[in-house]
Amino acid sequence: MKLIGYARVSTQGQGLEGHSLDEQEARIKAYARCHPDAELVGIAREIGSAKDMNRPGLLEILQELDEGEYDGIIITALDRLTRNMGDLIQLADDYFNAEKKNLISLTENINMETPTGRLLVFFLGVFGQWQREMISEHSKRTIAHLKSQNKRFNAHPEFGLMVNPTSPAYVIGNPAEQKTLARIKDLKAQGSSLTEISMTLENEGMFNRAGNPFSASAISKLCRKHGYTCTVYGHNYRSKNDYKFPDRFFLGGKNDGI
Repeated sequence: MKLIGYARVSTQGQGLEGHSLDEQEARIKAYARCHPDAELVGIAREIGSAKDMNRPGLLEILQELDEGEYDGIIITALDRLTRNMGDLIQLADDYFNAEKKNLISLTENINMETPTGRLLVFFLGVFGQWQREMISEHSKRTIAHLKSQNKRFNAHPEFGLMVNPTSPAYVIGNPAEQKTLARIKDLKAQGSSLTEISMTLENEGMFNRAGNPFSASAISKLCRKHGYTCTVYGHNYRSKNDYKFPDRFFLGGKNDGI
């Protein structure tokens, strides 16, 4: 049986600095050594999220499966292939069943050549998606709580805020960026388009954190134009007099909006 190995990590940092890809590759090779009927023809290593199937390495392997180059895929765990239940069902139906190709997952001890293996895939897939959604909900609640306390929740505060130099666990208003946001507010109130705002900011020497001009899409993200609704720091403001940062985000107290 010709098998192709597939190893994946989510981030560039894990791929370049961590040991996960090497560890996955070692486990796949160990399995092949212990199973004489398994001919390991190669191992594809990929860096990318498993939230969807849009991964070049995986798509290439699936195409080669269709073309008959391999008899199956070997992975260290199901979540290396996908974390989405819908994608897992599609993969099982399209590629992995008794009449088609095999999928071997080492952690779960799954071999989809068997009825039990195919049954376990769906049970574990449901549990995996539930676990991912629970983690996502927990993260959202945590971020909402940190925002309400004016605390940092990532390394780079969003535009308009900066790390408090005297208390790094908190964020405060960034005076220069607040000035830019105030200018965006004024220009929108005058009826300027996103492109016009972008050009005006560039002409006035107001740039993003990278020192580049603001794109129209970047301005749109800062101040959504939907019935003059602006989304700022997680709050929706539905009138031009109402969309403003909470006072605690400004140096010196009261504020007059973006």
